[in-house]
Amino acid sequence: SSTPPFFSRFHSLRSISGKLQRRAKKLSGKPDNSPWILQPRKSSAENAYVDFIFALDYLSPNSPLVSLFHEIMSAYGLSALLVNHANVDAVINQIESGWMQPHVLLDLASSTQERFAVLANTAARRGVYVIDHPEGLTAWTGKATSHIQLEKAGLPLPPTVILPRGSEDRELTAQELEKIGDRCVIKPAAGFGNRGVVVGVAPTLDQIKKARDYDRNDDWLIQKMITWINYETRPAYLRAYYLLGHRSLMWWCKGREADRYDLLTWNDLKKYDLFEAVELVDKVAEVSGVDFFSSEIAITAANGPNRFVLIDYINDQCDMDPEERPATTPVPQEWVKWVCRNLADFTLQKKRGVVPTKSKTLTLF
Repeated sequence: SSTPPFFSRFHSLRSISGKLQRRAKKLSGKPDNSPWILQPRKSSAENAYVDFIFALDYLSPNSPLVSLFHEIMSAYGLSALLVNHANVDAVINQIESGWMQPHVLLDLASSTQERFAVLANTAARRGVYVIDHPEGLTAWTGKATSHIQLEKAGLPLPPTVILPRGSEDRELTAQELEKIGDRCVIKPAAGFGNRGVVVGVAPTLDQIKKARDYDRNDDWLIQKMITWINYETRPAYLRAYYLLGHRSLMWWCKGREADRYDLLTWNDLKKYDLFEAVELVDKVAEVSGVDFFSSEIAITAANGPNRFVLIDYINDQCDMDPEERPATTPVPQEWVKWVCRNLADFTLQKKRGVVPTKSKTLTLF
């Protein structure tokens, strides 16, 4: 049933309580920096106190991403709430007690922030649909386990040797060296943002040992270094997205100074024959069952079989922040709007008690 718990339906009481708390803090000289409920501009009696929650620890209530969520959720008549470091504990308690019962929670922080994992697990236990629920997800976001499963499913992956946590450092066998080649990438299974990744080195015992010193409590992958071609001045390297049946592609331009996103057009799709990349991300979704993820795909030849190779298999908690920040790569706003619209449509279906249809769409720009 989509009917929220009894206490969560006291909208007026909750609003008055929130206003009184903020006023009390103001009178006492304590500023209240917690995010506030983003109500739809055209309110209706069927509104839940909060329909949709998105959790990102560092995000400010005044950020562009919050504004985009408000704009798009409002058009669907939905209320939304940012959960950041300032209000995460309060929201956990309110969901646990039944005072708050959103229909959907988008988790963008639990992989690095323990309290946000508690939030996601609490919400799921109380019947909230969590994207992506962290329990059991490591089987797919951990590169060692996902590599084995995706390889069994026949997906095109770099030739790889896996050294499990706790295993001894060792030389690769002659057969393994033939598979890996002269240059390799050595990376931790649980790593993200290129942390701990060593690129373009010989697969020697010394290089393996130095790389694994970064984190001895993780599995490690030693992979053949994949070389991609260029399309004119652009690297032939994609970031493919899957969201509840919807797909999108962007160019992921890996440069010497900085990486960046470029929008991929319908003309690009046809010109470079990229339909197989869409089929690949569909296969990853089918095998894994993950609702929202990105995959990095290298294109190794202009045409012919085995052109596409999955480099980074399943990245969940996709970066959605379009704001310029130090040492980060902002994502294009057009793509963020695509994500927000699909989340709004899914949330509205959940709110109405309709089984959401995961229709396959492809959106380019």
